[in-house]
Amino acid sequence: MAGDLKRAYTRSLLVLAMAVLAGCGPGEEGMTEELAQQELALRAGPRRLASGGGTQWVHTVRSAAETDAPVAVVHDSRGSVLTLGNHRTPVDAGGDVPAGTSVLVLSKYSLQGTLLWTRLLAAPASTGTPYVRGLALAVEPYDTVLLTGVQSGGLELGGRVLPAGAFLARMDGDGEPMWSRSLPTTATELAVNTRGHITTAGTLTGQVDFGNGPVTGASNPYLVQYDAQGTLRWVHVDSARGVSMDLAQDDAGDLYLAGGRFVPPSPLLVPSVSRVSAEGTPYWTRPLEGATGVVMSVAAHGGQVVVSGYFTGKIIFGDRVLDAPTSRGFALAYGRDGAARWGSLLGSTWGLVEMDQGSGVVVAGRYTGGEDFGLGLGTMEGYPGATNVYVLRLQRPSGELQWSHTYPSAQALPVDLSVSRQGESALTGTFRAPVDFGTGPLSPAPGANTFLLQLAR
Repeated sequence: MAGDLKRAYTRSLLVLAMAVLAGCGPGEEGMTEELAQQELALRAGPRRLASGGGTQWVHTVRSAAETDAPVAVVHDSRGSVLTLGNHRTPVDAGGDVPAGTSVLVLSKYSLQGTLLWTRLLAAPASTGTPYVRGLALAVEPYDTVLLTGVQSGGLELGGRVLPAGAFLARMDGDGEPMWSRSLPTTATELAVNTRGHITTAGTLTGQVDFGNGPVTGASNPYLVQYDAQGTLRWVHVDSARGVSMDLAQDDAGDLYLAGGRFVPPSPLLVPSVSRVSAEGTPYWTRPLEGATGVVMSVAAHGGQVVVSGYFTGKIIFGDRVLDAPTSRGFALAYGRDGAARWGSLLGSTWGLVEMDQGSGVVVAGRYTGGEDFGLGLGTMEGYPGATNVYVLRLQRPSGELQWSHTYPSAQALPVDLSVSRQGESALTGTFRAPVDFGTGPLSPAPGANTFLLQLAR
């Protein structure tokens, strides 16, 4: 749901593997003559296939290391945009940190796109090879900020010096640390409800103690909830092995964990989503039987749960048969009871989803130029390989298309999506080839190139 949770680092870890599995097109060697010719043909900018969703503003962040990447984007209650990223200095976000240091970068932009502030978190050099990496980001009801990460040790946040490993921190609305605590294992997803209860999630391997005794996992998704003061409320470890990709929370505080499950004897992931009550009781799990792939993103609001990701295979969803002989993206809607509502095939791969406070569902992902995109949009212009970016808005009750935009590029990757309470959409990702998000062509510089795009409702 807009403005109360974020995740995404798991996606960054799996980007390369998913790109290979999904056939995501050309790498970093540079464009062929054929691609160069297509570049000229496609420079007219984004393709708008319905009214709405126009570009409001675009920002870029560039840094020296090619492994740098955005992690999360989220709106606060006023519509300001916060971003979390991992970079190696120097980075054009500034900061007085020695060159070559791995830092966490937290930034805030106004509704109009003005950069309000940037905070760089860096571990002391005394830890050997210092690093801080962000994993997840959330905004609380009064616009304080929660984030999770891992660091090499000695990071001081909110008056506490943290030991090496995973941590949870709260920052005020100006990005200044309020408090922090260490965590027994990495938390790649994060949510907070209206009571201030904080839920962390991830994939558990080995034995850890969250505070109520040891629990063990062998690549098992987990959820842990704390109250507003940081006192442990409950722990849930899924009985099935798999991977956690995203976490959503509905209006009643129930939680939805998306990702994939290993279903023996196959070594491949089956896309799945699970509902767990606000008190930690598992309600249901919905694997997409007959498919391999992953649910990358989940959103919940208004009695409906929408998931997006990619799969290969054939699934039956309600009264529809969705057939994907090769990798296809999807958007699927469930009721809170887990019953299928509507579903669509979208693009070639990837899938991010968020909801606004009204009846809108926004989906972003990648598509292959020349393919039948889905939703009756027909053949879409773009580059070969699933390297082009799309953003579209659907009606939540029916799945009917409201607007759609495509952004052709020979190498662009959406990483995270947020929708404000008012319905604006913010998308962050990377580009390693020219792309036009509606304000003119962006050309990549050597190293990492991050984009932040804000669209109207």
